[in-house]
Amino acid sequence: MRAKQKNLRIFEINITNDQDFFAYMEKNLILLKDFFLFLQGKISDDVIAYLDEKGLCYKIAENCNIKIPSKQTTTENSAIISQEEPKNKPNIALSTTRIVKEYIKTLLIEQPIRSGREVIHEGDVTIFGRVNSAAKVIASGNVEVYGIIDGMVQSDGDYMIIKELGKGYIIFNGDILERELFDGSIKKVTKDKNGALIKDLFETAHY
Repeated sequence: MRAKQKNLRIFEINITNDQDFFAYMEKNLILLKDFFLFLQGKISDDVIAYLDEKGLCYKIAENCNIKIPSKQTTTENSAIISQEEPKNKPNIALSTTRIVKEYIKTLLIEQPIRSGREVIHEGDVTIFGRVNSAAKVIASGNVEVYGIIDGMVQSDGDYMIIKELGKGYIIFNGDILERELFDGSIKKVTKDKNGALIKDLFETAHY
């Protein structure tokens, strides 16, 4: 017997009614089939039948004791600095600076990401080429893509820069971004209290 821990990609879905659930699933089915679905809310027999028919992997929250924690804010994309007072020298006012951790910040990709390739990076990612269909980019930090996205790009960072969303999908801090919000102009995606905030990167400022 062998046992090995795996890091699963999980989508938590809170269902309020069947109509909204089926509309959401049909719109994002190609993307969600690669995720483990953790279901909460009003889960009908029709919902279960749909998930089984599509061959999706899922679990109903009330049937297990596992809790999915909310995303915590971290400082993993920057050096952590601590102030350390000199020991046994009470008359010395100066303190010393100690770098506790320093993380790799940016993965730079200048060529297109071919179909079937999966890029996973614990940090920031900048892509100057195209993300082709069936290609995946998953980053714990910020993501910038200056080519067309026909695959899947996922970011858990503070922002994204997106030039053009083609036939692909964008996940920002757990939210699937609506395709209609991308009109061909370069977009800046950030977080606010209501979720993802999408604006033109070079929008005119009024003073």
